[in-house]
Amino acid sequence: LGRLSDANQDVLKAVNQAGRPVEFWVGFHANVFTDGDDAARVARGVAWVSFLRDLAKATGSSISLYNHGDWFGEPENQVKIITAAGPSGLGMTYNFHHAHHQIGRFATLLPIMLPYLKAVVLNGMNPDGPKILPIGEGTHELGMIRLLVASGYQGPLGILGHVEDEDAEKVLRRNLAGL
Repeated sequence: LGRLSDANQDVLKAVNQAGRPVEFWVGFHANVFTDGDDAARVARGVAWVSFLRDLAKATGSSISLYNHGDWFGEPENQVKIITAAGPSGLGMTYNFHHAHHQIGRFATLLPIMLPYLKAVVLNGMNPDGPKILPIGEGTHELGMIRLLVASGYQGPLGILGHVEDEDAEKVLRRNLAGL
């Protein structure tokens, strides 16, 4: 703990030099949270996000925990970390793309996440995949988006051009049309 890779240090340096605050979407490798019980994992998460939040504050930036799988990607665990660390300068970014296994729980997860939710990234949603699916081609994203709207969420919505063998503009246009 307390050391970033050279690439991450370069990112912080570039943000600082640009003089423009950003919101860093932060995920962790699965091995960061494999040891210990839930309390130990939360404590490890608090230590990491507090360290990162302090680095981000130095650039005028903030940290948003990103649901990129494993223990850390579960919204309940992210909320535990945020509340234990103190929510100032921390929030959550929820990406549908990484939440196929949470489709059935989305209605109960949303109220838990809502006070901390800084951004939502939309995607087509089928419980069995594919993981990357245009908006409007899934079976569950419409219901999830309706829940999001009904919740009063007012933050940004994102879409990804996350397809390697296609032009990003075409992928984004297809998602916009589906939305």
